[in-house]
Amino acid sequence: MKTIGKEWAKKSEGGTFTADHLSPSQLNKSLDMWFNDYVVLTAEQRKSLFGNLNMDIGAIVGQAVQDLIVHKLTFEEVMKGKK
Repeated sequence: MKTIGKEWAKKSEGGTFTADHLSPSQLNKSLDMWFNDYVVLTAEQRKSLFGNLNMDIGAIVGQAVQDLIVHKLTFEEVMKGKK
């Protein structure tokens, strides 16, 4: 069985990477930006970076859908901020 080198492991395990998953936004980044964000920066440093509008809207929509499903709220209740 062929195994890949430890450089493909997480930094905490002696490897190179600080990410533990891939997302569509990661796959849309240019290679140099991805390398900087997920090899050079730590998770804490990435969290301090400014987000973009798509990320902010995605978080808002995701929270609204979760409120609709989990808390069984109506669309009007979600829009008025009830929880």
